[in-house]
Amino acid sequence: MIPFSFEIVNDSTINIEYVFGSEKFVLNLFLRHGAWTIHPFDGMLLGNRDLCRSVIVDLLRNKDFQIMLAKQGIAISSLRTTIDLEQSSSEYEVRSRREPDPELEPEPGSTDDIREFIEYNTIDDIIDLELTQLDRKIAFYGEILKYIFMQNLGPGDPEFDKIQSLQRTFKETRERIAGHKDFDLGGGDRKRF
Repeated sequence: MIPFSFEIVNDSTINIEYVFGSEKFVLNLFLRHGAWTIHPFDGMLLGNRDLCRSVIVDLLRNKDFQIMLAKQGIAISSLRTTIDLEQSSSEYEVRSRREPDPELEPEPGSTDDIREFIEYNTIDDIIDLELTQLDRKIAFYGEILKYIFMQNLGPGDPEFDKIQSLQRTFKETRERIAGHKDFDLGGGDRKRF
């Protein structure tokens, strides 16, 4: 598994995949009000602020991430996050600037947080994130199938067949969702909300 990868979606959005421990997380780096902001797009991170802090702090220390920022002309010192990285413990050396008016900042997963995400991402950005999640699931189930096959089990084995069916369902879903990309919304501005 590659520990860090990114995709430049457009001039103001970069999708990031980062491996922390044995789990791959998806984050979104976007330009807002002249500042680059990191937002966790993974449900596990949104539901667990401590884990989210740990993942982002580790990402900020990652040399490949720092080089990507430098190549994109983004100063690491100017990065903001949608979550508070401040910890009372000295365990975390990296600190992040908070967005202005933190008391107005929505809780992760709240209606305001979702509206903000929609406001700064096009439908194609959202579809790309969904496709990334589905690709991860397809690859995960593929690895399980390989492992089961190496155990001399294959088609006809109930567990193998169920996992193969799950993987097939994710592949079909991915194809259907991918069909919605670049759907003509009319007009030049892809942001409709």
